[in-house]
Amino acid sequence: MESRKSKRSLRMALVLGAAVAGTALVGFGGLAAWNAYTENAGNSVAAGTLAHANNTSCLSLTATPISTGSNWCSAVITINGVWSGWTAQTGTIKIANTGSLTSTFQVSMAAGTGGLCADLTLKVTDLNSLAPDTGTVYGPTALTTAMPLTSIYSNAATPSLNWTGNGAAGTGTGATANTFTLTVGPGSGLVNDATDQGTNCTFNVLFTQAA
Repeated sequence: MESRKSKRSLRMALVLGAAVAGTALVGFGGLAAWNAYTENAGNSVAAGTLAHANNTSCLSLTATPISTGSNWCSAVITINGVWSGWTAQTGTIKIANTGSLTSTFQVSMAAGTGGLCADLTLKVTDLNSLAPDTGTVYGPTALTTAMPLTSIYSNAATPSLNWTGNGAAGTGTGATANTFTLTVGPGSGLVNDATDQGTNCTFNVLFTQAA
């Protein structure tokens, strides 16, 4: 009789011992798990800058034309005293990509305003003479006609529509820049149109940068 009680007691002790051991294992695993970590910190993404210089002092830093005075760069051509025998006058604009991004550029112009515009023409050229840009940006056209958005090339050894960044303001040559000559000349009607006396013509030339 005593022997049976001893066996039952032993079996009960074994069952209780196993239950306690299982609980201990679960408790150890949940409360004291070992972990290892690595972290690559400080990852970042920064935007490049989009800016250009129009001649030496007029810098484009926003999405809209800016400068001194009334939000435009200073005039390149100012002509007084046009008469029937007048020939032409030129002005130059140096565009340099001063931002950090490689950029494309376009030039455009709304139709000029004023009675004299119909008898004047505008021609735009650059420094290049080799394909794909042989120097003519915009052929002689009456100033009453708008100049559509026209892609312009840099003055790289091989002219490129993708202007290299980090140019210097006032630079008008090389892969970051180009120099544009605006020539205002007489149209065919200027010589004989007496109504041009006392009239005028104004126009704005816009350079657009994109990246």
